[in-house]
Parts: sequence; C-alpha cells; structure tokens
Amino acid sequence: MKKYIFAVFVVILSVTCFASYSFGIDKGKKLLANSHCPRCDLRSADLREADLREADLRGAFLIEAFLGEADLRGADLSRAILRGAILRGADLRGADLRGAELRGADLSGADLSDVRLKGVIFCKTKTPWGLDNSGCK
Repeated sequence: MKKYIFAVFVVILSVTCFASYSFGIDKGKKLLANSHCPRCDLRSADLREADLREADLRGAFLIEAFLGEADLRGADLSRAILRGAILRGADLRGADLRGAELRGADLSGADLSDVRLKGVIFCKTKTPWGLDNSGCK
C-alpha cells in the first residue's frame, strides 16, 4: 500500500512540475518578481491583472498569453510576439509596442493612450477602434 501511495505522489508531483513549466507559471512569477524579462518565453502565461508597469518585455514571446486587466503602463513590449494574446481591458498607457506582432490578439477595452505603435503588425486584431486587418498579407 505504501508503494502505491508513493507512486501516486510521484505522479502528481511530476504532473504539477510539468504543468508549471509548460504553461509559463514559474516564468510568470519570475517576471512579476522583477519586471525584467526581455525575450522571455511566456507562451500561454496567465498574467491577468498583473502589475507590469515599466516592465521590460522587449522581444518576449507572449503568444496566447492572458494579460486581461493587466497594468502595462510604460512597459516596453517592442518587437514582442503577442499573437493570439488576450489583453482585454489592459492599461497600456505610454507602452512601447513598436514592431510588435498582434495577429489575432484581443485588445478590446484596452487603454492605448500615448502608445507607440510604429511598425505594429495588426491582422484579425480586436482593438478599441474595431477589428484591424491592416497588417494582413
């Protein structure tokens, strides 16, 4: 019986560790701890309502990340890949998105005041001004 309980414990621990690594949980915690994560792989990370003011996310992979209601004021997201990311209601005032890819991202309800958007790739992107397909090729 003890061997069975131990085996179940090992399986649960392994699955938990794998899930944490695979879904960006540990990376998300690291980012929240120091707000410096250029070129980080944060695919599918759950950063809803996170305080990421002034965060350095240059070139980060935020593919299908959850950033709804996140505070990204003044964050550097230049050249970040935000394909399919959810940024509904995020505060992006003063953020740098130059050269970022936002294909299929959802920015509905996001505050984009004073955001630098030069070279941003929009395609099937939900924006506060409606669906933007300007970057589709």
